[in-house]
Amino acid sequence: MCGIAGFWGYNMAGAEALIHRMLDTISHRGPDGRGTTCLDHACLGHVRLSIIDIEGGRQPMCTSDKRYWITYNGELYNYQEIRTELRQDGFSFQTNSDTEVVLQAFQHLGSTCLNKFRGMFAMAVWDDQKKEGFLIRDRFGIKPLFYTILHNQIIFGSEIKAILTFPQVNRFLDLDALHLLMNYRYIPGVGTMFKNIKHLPPGHLLRWHDGYFSVQEWISKPAIQTSKPSIDEIKTTLQTAIKRQLVSDVPLGSYLSAGIDSSTILALSLKHSTKSSNEFPTFTIKTGDSPLEAVNATETAHFFGVPNFQADVDTNLDNQLARLIWHLEVPKVNAYQSALVANLARKQVKVALTGVGGDEIFLGYNIHRYLDRLHAINKKIQPILLACGKLSQPLLSHMGLYFEEYARGCQALSALPDFCRIYGIIRNIWDSPDNRARIYGPRMLEHNPDNAFLFLNKEWGNNDSDPVAACAEFEIRNKMVNDLLLQEDRLSMAFGLEVRVPFLDEDLVHLVSSISSRDRMPQGNPKGLMKTIVSEWLPNNILNRPKSGFQLPIHNIFETHLKPLAIKYLSRNRLEKNGLFNYNFVASILKAKPNYRLRWHYFLLYLMIGTSIWIDIFEKNEPIPPWK
Repeated sequence: MCGIAGFWGYNMAGAEALIHRMLDTISHRGPDGRGTTCLDHACLGHVRLSIIDIEGGRQPMCTSDKRYWITYNGELYNYQEIRTELRQDGFSFQTNSDTEVVLQAFQHLGSTCLNKFRGMFAMAVWDDQKKEGFLIRDRFGIKPLFYTILHNQIIFGSEIKAILTFPQVNRFLDLDALHLLMNYRYIPGVGTMFKNIKHLPPGHLLRWHDGYFSVQEWISKPAIQTSKPSIDEIKTTLQTAIKRQLVSDVPLGSYLSAGIDSSTILALSLKHSTKSSNEFPTFTIKTGDSPLEAVNATETAHFFGVPNFQADVDTNLDNQLARLIWHLEVPKVNAYQSALVANLARKQVKVALTGVGGDEIFLGYNIHRYLDRLHAINKKIQPILLACGKLSQPLLSHMGLYFEEYARGCQALSALPDFCRIYGIIRNIWDSPDNRARIYGPRMLEHNPDNAFLFLNKEWGNNDSDPVAACAEFEIRNKMVNDLLLQEDRLSMAFGLEVRVPFLDEDLVHLVSSISSRDRMPQGNPKGLMKTIVSEWLPNNILNRPKSGFQLPIHNIFETHLKPLAIKYLSRNRLEKNGLFNYNFVASILKAKPNYRLRWHYFLLYLMIGTSIWIDIFEKNEPIPPWK
């Protein structure tokens, strides 16, 4: 696990100095070493977090004839099997690293080799004979890769801040991206907070040659599952997924919550690891929807006989928020906890497994339950639901802040049978002329971005026959990539920690996604199928715990945390100067008595605060304080 950066083009003046400045900005991703290579039309840089073949895996790496060069971030979990295949085809190896396997596979098979890979990766490969370069990102976007085009030159990096070291690259805020962020709480698609800087989409390859570039999907579509997988088949695939990700030459552990995802990873890690349970540490942050989150995690750790390290949440973020946003490069809600658990884990291990992806593929979120129930009763009582929604919404909308959550519920009912729109409303997409007028300032209103529902409509497709499956597919492509995985990567690498996500093993995702949502949620029970599958490894008291989200109880810390931040960063003078947000909307929230039903308002306030800090950091280039 590492950080990569570089550029391809014709103007290579000062290339060595530039690549080192790029690496300086992402040195936290690779505290164990760095390397650079500058050729006639390409410059590659790498900072390394040593996990596999600590002595032999230095980068950038080249083939023996020095035609192909690579800078690579990630882990290839099946590299030993691919190495065996390449040896049978006559290839020899100088190291034991997965990087050399990736490079020689690319030399042998070109981009078709990518379909053999099981892992997480973002890489740049340069062909010095043809003078062409490739940027490649893994199937699910576990590892990040950003790029921009500057005068027919490609500039890329694991983090945007590396790209910003080029003086010609602008730092201006993208108002369209900000609008999506304010609605989705992440930026869906390929955009970023910066104009003209983009994500490479998951499962895609960018090819640059002679000043021109193209982006295309590299994934070969898997064979259609002709029969429903058996429980034993899913069990075997799940165990293989976790067993693969235990490969490491350095200490390894796992995050542990009260839920079944992290408990399953722990149980199967112990089952397939060569280490004893007391050599497999787990890490827990004392927060969540349930006040028993940490207590239950302790109980799970005791059941499996593993060490469990826990840390409290310091809700005084004033000194931490700027550093958090500098790492994330986008304002985020509920990101601080990820930084805390990564910092806790890094004191003991270099690699940690986490349960991200379990809810997405096994359907464990409340929204899956809501959509399932609405779909089940829609045809039976649709006229009644529509009437209730349409009659109640206007009344509740005029009853003040505390009733807006109920008004949005009625708005969702009145949208039947448009499950795409219902999904958006439940996920708090609020875009409407009235809401824009009360939330935004003149700069945003004048810019007039596209309606936030348009992106959702385009990506959702025509799949209202199974809205739960449509929801899961949309979130795997968008929310998981640009919200959960972005957060995990940035805030683990901020502390030089590699985080792995076994539930996003390609074979496991493909197998489970082939099962209908009704079979994954029997009788509308979220994760019903998963509970059946993992009941062999987990006791009933873990299986039957209520779900607890990994988030801060923001209404409880409004007076001590959120309100002081809003007063500091969202003053009337500041908001009127940047023109992004309406001070009257901010003032109305600050005056209201704290309440759980104001979560939507608090999240908007938090994103506004984060945007103000983002402007200070990236547009004004103000200094960043260290972690405290």
